[in-house]
Amino acid sequence: MRYPQLWEAVKTTWHRDASERSSPARVLVDHVNYILTNRYRRERRFGANVRGGPAPDITNRSVNGEITVRVDGVEIRGVEIDTDPFVYGVGASLERGGVLTAVLPRDELKYIRVEFAKRS
Repeated sequence: MRYPQLWEAVKTTWHRDASERSSPARVLVDHVNYILTNRYRRERRFGANVRGGPAPDITNRSVNGEITVRVDGVEIRGVEIDTDPFVYGVGASLERGGVLTAVLPRDELKYIRVEFAKRS
């Protein structure tokens, strides 16, 4: 992300009905693939055509479900994708049914403390 926008880096997703598509792992995979497709086209050799080029190769197999994520000062069970050379992804289920995900540029991780707080 050359000039990342916060709305792209951090997302909260909510689904009316729970399904495989609403799991933290799946939501994180979708978010990582979105960022890779839209911000790292040249680096991943997708080409200039938005519809052309290979799809990102991040799948549920890339997800590590054995981490914790700090939300409002509390460690909760989370998921991460730490397999891509360009981005690091992290996510967690929220207590009211949403899923929080963040996809961060790997080059910027040394400047970022990955923890989250609810807006007042």
